[in-house]
Amino acid sequence: MKHLFLLLLSVFGLGSPDTETVDLEIVVTNIKTQKGSIELGVFNKPKSFLKKGKEYKVYSQKVSSDTVIFHLKDYKKNDYAISIYHDINSDNECNLNFLGIPVEPYGFSRNFKPKLSKPSFNDCKIDAFEDKSVNIALIH
Repeated sequence: MKHLFLLLLSVFGLGSPDTETVDLEIVVTNIKTQKGSIELGVFNKPKSFLKKGKEYKVYSQKVSSDTVIFHLKDYKKNDYAISIYHDINSDNECNLNFLGIPVEPYGFSRNFKPKLSKPSFNDCKIDAFEDKSVNIALIH
């Protein structure tokens, strides 16, 4: 009986809104070098934002043109922040100078451009409560 009730809820769209998902399209532009890969990290918690190994999900795509598109499917409706970098030398890390500033192109959702420090989750937060396309232009 319990299974029948759950089936009826899902058939008539009466299920919990927490189970609904969205698809995100991330369009990375301003790619000047057609080698290496674009590395993308999706974060869903402010405390873990920009911490290596603490991403919600990670993606990688080889660069073959001046634009790379990621299709992120079945994400729970939520707020997310995205960071990307162009791993030109294919060493699997975002290379930094002695001040901690990336020497490889990078970018953030909302095209946030940091001034004197790393951005916060809220600086880059996008609300994903419906299917959406997000454009991120690399910073060189």
